[in-house]
Amino acid sequence: MILTMDSYPSRREALIAGVLAGSLSDGEQQELDQARAADPTIDLELEELREIIRRFGKAGVTWREEGLPAGLEARILDRTINADPSGHGHGASAPPSQG
Repeated sequence: MILTMDSYPSRREALIAGVLAGSLSDGEQQELDQARAADPTIDLELEELREIIRRFGKAGVTWREEGLPAGLEARILDRTINADPSGHGHGASAPPSQG
């Protein structure tokens, strides 16, 4: 099975974001290069995004990475992985039946 960038649009976006941030690994750069060869719209999107970044820079707008709030990951996991499939509560068991 051959996976294309259309198979996983979020992967395409992740690679584009990574190249703009300068954080691609060698393997990811190779993956992006292959995707760009197959899909020339990636280069157009990169050009547009670089222009937006340039304009933000001229306007004094900067990007700042913020850390996640303490305990966020645990709360998300509790509400998703540990959630009661019956829909009663978040991560808690259903109330005992009255009977």
